Amino acid sequence: MLGSPAFWMTLAIVKFIITTIKVLSIFNRHGKIYAFHIVDDDESEFLFKIGRMSQPLEERKLEWDQQCLSKPHIWYDRIDVNHSHHVEHLVHLELMAHGYKRVIERCPDCGKRHQEIFCLPCTDAWETIIKPLIEKINAEVENGV
Repeated sequence: MLGSPAFWMTLAIVKFIITTIKVLSIFNRHGKIYAFHIVDDDESEFLFKIGRMSQPLEERKLEWDQQCLSKPHIWYDRIDVNHSHHVEHLVHLELMAHGYKRVIERCPDCGKRHQEIFCLPCTDAWETIIKPLIEKINAEVENGV
């Protein structure tokens, strides 16, 4: 049994608090946080992948397309951050703490277990949830909050 949603939300909150007080690693470098919407008409919720990258966007798109040829993607603007590993991790934890489900099942198209994919309630989640959250967490990390 994987546990109830309340268990996972509580665990995410605890991990979020622990991660926010961790000292930033010297390996935690500048990068970009990106997101794309996986268009799947068979899903009742909307799937978004949220990750970090240091390479150019076109390289990342090609890399993803080679990994999984399943569904079309709508890519969004990237957000520059100075501590990409830390910010990415905190964004994932906060999404889970707010009860957004992280997809852990194997992809029916390629058989891989993709990381960093979340079920969000609306198609405009980039503007209403993801981007504001990345900006908020990045500002907090930069200000040492």
